[in-house]
Amino acid sequence: VLARKYRPSTFSEVVGQEHILKALENSIEHNKLHQAYNFSRTRGVGKTTIARILAKCMNCESDSKPISTPCNKCSNTIEISQGRSVDFLEIDAASNNGVDQIRDVIDISQYSSLKCKYKVFIIDEAHMLSKAAFNALLKTLEEPSDNTIFILATTEVEKIPITISSRCQLINFTNLNLSKIEDLIKKVCDLENIKIDED
Repeated sequence: VLARKYRPSTFSEVVGQEHILKALENSIEHNKLHQAYNFSRTRGVGKTTIARILAKCMNCESDSKPISTPCNKCSNTIEISQGRSVDFLEIDAASNNGVDQIRDVIDISQYSSLKCKYKVFIIDEAHMLSKAAFNALLKTLEEPSDNTIFILATTEVEKIPITISSRCQLINFTNLNLSKIEDLIKKVCDLENIKIDED
């Protein structure tokens, strides 16, 4: 699938969101990471992709590149990319929105990371969590473990309870403009040897 084949694996490959990338790179380089982030905006702007790259940056084992660029070669970054790292968990709240699923996440978050520097939990479509699930998550966000980071991704930020959002750093993504979308389509078509006209 082209969307997976060309999904960015480093910040430099991301199209748009320059202000967000700069802020995240600075926080990584100065070791000023937040315990919880709230990535918000419409679908398809890169929330989950950037969350995954951020998780790899935090846990990359390579010393031969900038700290804000995952090497995608060490075991930590490879395992996170493949979704099999014991210290990285991504759940879709649209289908796992109950309190039991969140309690499982909370239980895991109480333990130190096994291999990575940070345990990272990405909760996609976080606004779909039930009220009980949000209440269960709140205490963990109030008293997080030192090496645990939560990233909530949502298309409807107004549905996130204020008690949760006030404990997260809110990052509003922007929609891509038409010229950037055109440039990306042309680039992919060139790489795939697909002929298209300007229209």
